[in-house]
Amino acid sequence: MIRHIKLTNFRKFKNLELDIDKDIVVLHGDNAVGKSTILEAISLITNGKSPWASTDEYISTDQEDETPFCRIEITTKEDREEKTYSYYKTNSRRILKINDKNTPIRKFFEETASTIFNPEKIEILMISPSKRREFLDEIISTLDYEYVETLKQFRKVLKQRNAYLKKLSKQFYDKGIIARNDPQLNFWTNEFLKSAEKIQEMRERLSKRIATKKLKVEYIKSNGDIALEDALENSKKRDIATGYTNIGPHRDDWELINGMNIKKYGSRGEKRLSIGKLIFEVQKIMKKELGYYPILLLDDIASELDKKNTAEIFKPEILDKQQTFITIIDYKNLPKEVVKNAQLIDLN
Repeated sequence: MIRHIKLTNFRKFKNLELDIDKDIVVLHGDNAVGKSTILEAISLITNGKSPWASTDEYISTDQEDETPFCRIEITTKEDREEKTYSYYKTNSRRILKINDKNTPIRKFFEETASTIFNPEKIEILMISPSKRREFLDEIISTLDYEYVETLKQFRKVLKQRNAYLKKLSKQFYDKGIIARNDPQLNFWTNEFLKSAEKIQEMRERLSKRIATKKLKVEYIKSNGDIALEDALENSKKRDIATGYTNIGPHRDDWELINGMNIKKYGSRGEKRLSIGKLIFEVQKIMKKELGYYPILLLDDIASELDKKNTAEIFKPEILDKQQTFITIIDYKNLPKEVVKNAQLIDLN
């Protein structure tokens, strides 16, 4: 469990230190005081990436140093064993340390993990197929580090295949030639299949594991029920015409079903509650595979739910499983049982 947090030059915080003494922590205060920023820092140091920033924009630029930097430090305590994790970042390099010793990326992140649940994530998962794919990929990557390399290889090969398809596409429009049996295209198609089939298999397996009796996660392959190899062969003509790979893991999707398609027919509250249940199921899988529950980061969730659904999300049997950080403007809007057992930190 996290027992101390220190931020240096991280977004609006020049220097911030927080002592944590409970497993439920409520960060409350007005808008723009830095509640979500603290959750972002925890996510960065436990998962290696920001839930919002795709670049290094979290590094404060209001610095006198020649090379702007930020540092996140957390101290954890498990069974009397204390560890300090340090995440140092500039625009050009990243240094990770455990107990002040440089640590390889894999070792650093295999000991920590967190899951974030916020309104933006709910909206994105309901709207964006790419974010839905990314959601599954992030979970699998946390459970299986080799999957990270599989994804890297897949993206590299997809880029190469698309680049070659563009050349064939130009040839098609200039000369009317459809080079379906081009040797180089066949080579990149075979390379594509090596990682693509593995990605689809692992995503589909995770989707089935996440599903419960009341909530089904339906993984939708872009190739449908046809084997990916056959579907790619059938799609070669279209791929050449468009200059792009139209079938594969990069075009797959998934849907939530609880007797109905939640994305299409669910109310705003049903969508939020369903994503919440999905995330809590992920927590259970993480516990089974990693041996511990990831830290749960609940960012401004209560403001998006009515009292009934708020109580559903903040059930003690859910919060008590792991250390939980909650952000909210007014902590009095939380269930009394949560407030009673929480450490309240006023960021005003």
